[in-house]
Amino acid sequence: MDRITIGLIAFIVTMVVTPFAIRFAKKYGFVDVPDKRKIHKVPTPRIGGIGIFAGVLIGILATAFFTKDTWQLWAIIPISLIAVMGFVDDVKSLSFKIKFLVQIAASILAVVLVGANLSHFNNPFGGGISLGIFGPILAVLWMVGVTNAINLTDGLDGLAAGISAIAAFTIAVTSSRINIAATLVAISVFASSVAFLRYNFHPAKTFMGDTGSQLLGFTLALLAIKGASISASTLSLAVPLLALGVPILDTVYAFGRRIFGGHNPFLPDKMHIHHQLLEIGFSQITAVLFMYAVSILFSIISITYSGIHELTAVAFYIIIGILLISFLWVMRKRRVKNGRRAENQVDKDKSDR
Repeated sequence: MDRITIGLIAFIVTMVVTPFAIRFAKKYGFVDVPDKRKIHKVPTPRIGGIGIFAGVLIGILATAFFTKDTWQLWAIIPISLIAVMGFVDDVKSLSFKIKFLVQIAASILAVVLVGANLSHFNNPFGGGISLGIFGPILAVLWMVGVTNAINLTDGLDGLAAGISAIAAFTIAVTSSRINIAATLVAISVFASSVAFLRYNFHPAKTFMGDTGSQLLGFTLALLAIKGASISASTLSLAVPLLALGVPILDTVYAFGRRIFGGHNPFLPDKMHIHHQLLEIGFSQITAVLFMYAVSILFSIISITYSGIHELTAVAFYIIIGILLISFLWVMRKRRVKNGRRAENQVDKDKSDR
């Protein structure tokens, strides 16, 4: 019953607050203006993530009320810091360095205040492996990495919100026997993300902006650690690695492609997986649904094989990644071939005249 109650609370809060955020954005000009790197055609409010933040925040407070636990109350501090940073970026556009520093600061706060620490890993031969001083460092890297991974998926209407909802649902299911508070907060994230889709699915009435994407990424990364315990002395990140499969896979692919291409890995482009789906002929909606399907595949694997080791999760990444990239390559080649065939046909028709 607590799960349903908290989910409904977060859902309703996001549904109610988001329209106010849209009106606020239009009144003060906080809109995303189209340019050649962007896909949308009309100026669109870009601070809709306020609605997600409100839903998640109320969900966290409700979780504390039902569980009498305290770590999630401390989590409000770093989560709010990320949300505020995202809002300022949406309004004034911060440099990447400043955003990166704030992400690191919030992650350190999560380690210190919330106990989001990767102190030990699952050993495939039994027991756990202590990471010692490297545990907090890896935890910070994990939270910063996932925060940016979700942010990078926010390129099509409804994509980041839908993928976050699927990831949150997966974490809620897999952590339900381990950490009930993590489960309830994950349900809040799930419900808020689903509610936001009412305004963000194509054609979007508002974008979540960095306020929403960075908030979702950071919160999911934190929950992944809190809900990853197998026992009192063992952590397994296999489940969250798979739950967040699409954004992590897309980020690794994007960075690898830029580095091997001799480009700055941090410079944005239009070569993410969702952009390539559009390039081979998918519409925005079909591209988003395709990405949802891949996310659900990762989620099913994560839930079905919740006891697997991290190395097995990496193996699934490699297999699905190869299949996905091969699909994009084949479809792109076919599209180019069909384009040339059409051009040749036009030239032939002209010569026949």
